[in-house]
Amino acid sequence: MKIKISVKILLLLLSLAMLIINCSQEKTEKQLFSEADSALARGDVKSALRAYKGIIKLYPQTPSSPKALFMIGVTYLDQFNEDEKAKETFQKILNDHPDYDLEKEFFDYAQESQNSGKPKLAIKLYQEAIESFPDSPNKYKALFLIGFVYSEQLQDYDKGREAYKKVVDLYPDCDLADDAEFMLKNLGSDSLPEVLK
Repeated sequence: MKIKISVKILLLLLSLAMLIINCSQEKTEKQLFSEADSALARGDVKSALRAYKGIIKLYPQTPSSPKALFMIGVTYLDQFNEDEKAKETFQKILNDHPDYDLEKEFFDYAQESQNSGKPKLAIKLYQEAIESFPDSPNKYKALFLIGFVYSEQLQDYDKGREAYKKVVDLYPDCDLADDAEFMLKNLGSDSLPEVLK
């Protein structure tokens, strides 16, 4: 009888010890983001996604959760060309985290992508901003930037022209309408001011 009780106590203590060890091994949000960023930098997309998903699972109510979801969506766009999965992920952010500034995140990450030699990803993110926020006062800015990336980074003047034309036609009174007209007149030329190059 005493042996049975001792074995039960020993098993209970072992279970408690394992629980304490597992809890102490739980990574912080910062550690998981660092792990994900490092994995992406070295091209280990699966490990990056696993770390982002870990953030969402372990820290669902923190500001890190929508940022992790955003990075999962970006990864779908950038690494897998899975636009529909990306859209679903971005929609989840809009539904589950309405206070998260997703539009700003689209613009910021698109700019970062533009600057780091990923113009196609930048275009996709500007397009996501337009689709996710169709009534946004920033829509014309996204259109202009799409035109800029197409014309100046990808030298796809037809698609650049199309985007600039939308700015001029749909937003003739916006602060970028004159710039869009200038870009239309000078597509493919070397006459662009240095500030626009």
